[in-house]
Amino acid sequence: MPHPGAPSSPWRRPTRRASAPWAVYLALATTGCGRPGPTPAARASAPDVVLISIDSLRPDHLGSYGYPKPTSPTIDRIAREGVRCETAISTTSWTLPAHAAMFTGLADSTHGVVDNGLRLADAARTLPEVLRDAGWRTAGFFGGPYLDPTYGFAQGFDVYENCMNPAAENAHRDVTGPRTVEAVTRWLDSSATTRDAKPLFLFVHLWDVHYDYIPPAGYAERFDPDYTGHLDARDLANNPAIEPRMSPADFQHLVALYDGEIRFTDDNLARILEQLELHGRLRDALVVVTADHGEEFFEHGGKGHQKTLFDEVVRVPLIVRWPGHLPAGRVVKEQVRLVDLVPTVLALAGAAERPPTEGRDLGSLLRGDGATAIPAPPALIELLVDKNDVRALRTAETKVISWRHAGVSYLYDLVQDPREEHPLGPESPDFARAVRELDRAVAEAAAFRGAGRAEPTVVGPDLARRLGVLGYTSDDADTSRPKKR
Repeated sequence: MPHPGAPSSPWRRPTRRASAPWAVYLALATTGCGRPGPTPAARASAPDVVLISIDSLRPDHLGSYGYPKPTSPTIDRIAREGVRCETAISTTSWTLPAHAAMFTGLADSTHGVVDNGLRLADAARTLPEVLRDAGWRTAGFFGGPYLDPTYGFAQGFDVYENCMNPAAENAHRDVTGPRTVEAVTRWLDSSATTRDAKPLFLFVHLWDVHYDYIPPAGYAERFDPDYTGHLDARDLANNPAIEPRMSPADFQHLVALYDGEIRFTDDNLARILEQLELHGRLRDALVVVTADHGEEFFEHGGKGHQKTLFDEVVRVPLIVRWPGHLPAGRVVKEQVRLVDLVPTVLALAGAAERPPTEGRDLGSLLRGDGATAIPAPPALIELLVDKNDVRALRTAETKVISWRHAGVSYLYDLVQDPREEHPLGPESPDFARAVRELDRAVAEAAAFRGAGRAEPTVVGPDLARRLGVLGYTSDDADTSRPKKR
């Protein structure tokens, strides 16, 4: 069995410590106010900040987003005790540029990390850098190859630890969740962390939901107990058994395997939260749970991700919990974006520096204090890896997608056609306007001068091997003309 032992139980509240349950438009107007000098410590009231990124996680497979199966008790509890954003949109449908956007608040065309040989510029001002210089102790733990320091993600971290198995030949079959829990626990147990009065910024990237879907024994079975087939979901990208015409029973089991990975990851998240509470670091912490992208299950003919910009791969969960500061159980209906995360976290945490971003501070929306009348900015979404040049602009009502390499654009009415099954062409009265707005958004992102451009990077042989095995260097590209449904 590829997985080590699963957690024995979901998160539980320790008994040795008395505690409460752990319980606008493209924002070019958001400008920086300069970079202050480092301060010896953050203000006494500064919260610990915990940012959890769960790779490939679809929000519609979480109980808090309406999924009927018990995939996510830990995440659901965070949502009950915090604020859930109903419609959060990533900048893309794959890991590398999405995390660059998550760390900088910049669109993919702006930060420029859109292909395998590029890294964040040293001049880019990242979330951990700003918090570190404001007095936070910073640590990051990652389980997937695209979070490697090769791509510039170690900027601003005092500790940045790779939780992948160095002996694993195929990162798709690596199981990093338990190893990540152990690494976070070691860090929290260190004397420097437990004795330090500084607030903490903890970033955790949980990889196991990403295909291949190989949850430990008992996890998929709880979602598909009567399955008697022999589906093997390994090598998903090239597996001929996983295709649109697969039997309904096998398809149901494929989804059960994915759900099993979510539940396994949710249990590992529970263990991390338990450790934070054991160290007194959870009660007043600002906790954010999100994802880089979603996953396709043949909604538009494909599987996996990094091929399209339909909602199944660009909608992500976004849940923010901060007891005493944000209302419990609130749901934000307005569309929000992954690029909004940096300005929102910095504002909530009270950091003085606000580097230039293309996001907006969502604090008023999260608090529900009357600022909801501000129009939600559209979300610019891009897929520029390999030979792709796909751009989209999404509002709450519409999405225009332009396959520029194929010379075709479609408009989708998300109110009447939420599954994006009936594209509208140039005959639609709103088509020309939507394309113009997309072109304007792309131009503004490319012209934004908030940070240095991406820089070339040298991918070492070990990382190159992992990326080659994953098929990310070319196999996931999809340059074909989209087909009407």
